[in-house]
Amino acid sequence: MNCHTMVKTESEKLALVRNSFTTGQPMEWIRVHNLPDFAYFNHSAHINAGVGCISCHGDVTQMDEIMLVKPLSMSWCLDCHRNPDANLRPVSQVTNMKWEEPADHAQWVAGWKDEKQIAPPTACSECHR
Repeated sequence: MNCHTMVKTESEKLALVRNSFTTGQPMEWIRVHNLPDFAYFNHSAHINAGVGCISCHGDVTQMDEIMLVKPLSMSWCLDCHRNPDANLRPVSQVTNMKWEEPADHAQWVAGWKDEKQIAPPTACSECHR
């Protein structure tokens, strides 16, 4: 249940989630963030680099219903891979929707990218496998 043990615990819209958790029966998902089969995406690589969930998914804590807020297009992804700095934060803050970029963010990012050797790939074969 993760977030939903604390967020919108009485919401009728989440009754299916609570029922699935209680009974152990899988629920039918309606996929919202859907990439084509020919595109490879690894959440863990992005999380370990410090890319905040909000960067791609928006602030889901403020959504009554999860919706697509970013295009998730190839050009959108490449723009981030070419200049990821604004989307990077400490790994401990990746899921924090309220995190605010500190004044020394640019300095932190420079050190973080150096320490973690963050150099997002732009070669076609990295995502098209």
